[in-house]
Amino acid sequence: MAWFTFECPKHGQFRLGLEKRAKAVPCFTHGCMQVCSNVVKTGSISVVESLDNGAMARKVERLHNIEEIMNDRADKHSSENEE
Repeated sequence: MAWFTFECPKHGQFRLGLEKRAKAVPCFTHGCMQVCSNVVKTGSISVVESLDNGAMARKVERLHNIEEIMNDRADKHSSENEE
C-alpha cells in the first residue's frame, strides 16, 4: 500500500493509502464527498559513495560531491564575512 496526496477544493490536501493511484477520489472530511484530484509530488535522490578498505570496522558513506558542496559553502561564507 502506498500513500498518495489528494486536494479537496474545500478542505485542502490530505493523504490516502491506496494500492494504486486513483485520478480522483471523494473527500471523506466531514461528509464533504466532493471530487478531489490527485497531487503529483516528486521524490528526492541522493548519490552516496561507500568507502571500505576491508580493515575498517564499518564502511563510511558520504555524498558523492561533498567537496564541491563544502567549497561552495566556504566561498559563500568568505564573501559574506569580508564586509
